[in-house]
Parts: sequence; C-alpha cells; structure tokens
Amino acid sequence: MIKKKLTLKRIEKNFTQEEIGYQLGISQSQYSRRERGTTKITASEWNKLAKILDSDVALIYEPDENIDLIYQNEKNNGGNLHTEKDSSDFTFIIMKKYIEKLEHENKKLKSKL
Repeated sequence: MIKKKLTLKRIEKNFTQEEIGYQLGISQSQYSRRERGTTKITASEWNKLAKILDSDVALIYEPDENIDLIYQNEKNNGGNLHTEKDSSDFTFIIMKKYIEKLEHENKKLKSKL
C-alpha cells in the first residue's frame, strides 16, 4: 500500500526520496520501495522518519497491507498459481495509485508556479 501520509509529509517538508534515504542510511530506491509499500517500514524507521520530518509518528504512520503476488492453488496441490490476469490486475491497481500520486504532485507544483 502506498504510504500517502508519509509521501505528502515528505513533499510538504521539501525533501526528496534521496535525502530521506540518506538520513535513514539507505539508498533512494530502497526508500522508494518503502514509500510505495513494497517493503515494510520497521518501527525504528517510522520513529526516524517522524524525527526527520518533524512530525508525530501517528500523523504519518499507515499500516501495511498484505499484498501477495503469488496466489495459492488448491491445498491438496500445494503449488503456487500466479496467472497473467492476476499480475495485470495488480499492476493496474499500482499504476492507478501511482498516477493519482503524480497528478497530485503535478497540481501542487502548478499551484506554486
């Protein structure tokens, strides 16, 4: 799940993902995965993020959703089933959320101009 509160607070404070990643001791791409929700943010990272963003953890925290890309086949089979349709549905949802985020950022930047 995309961490909207965290992303908005980061943008509000005029930090780049690279700057936040540096302060956390991770790369920009590692931080990006946390913001997108593909990598879990640890409790200590939430506390560090709150400090970096001069915010209360409660104002930026969003719980993780369990998004499984691998779908279980029938139990007696014990195998995993991952179909092309499942993958494209998931990709569509993620891309839609990403587009919404970009539209929001675009609107914010236009208002600054």
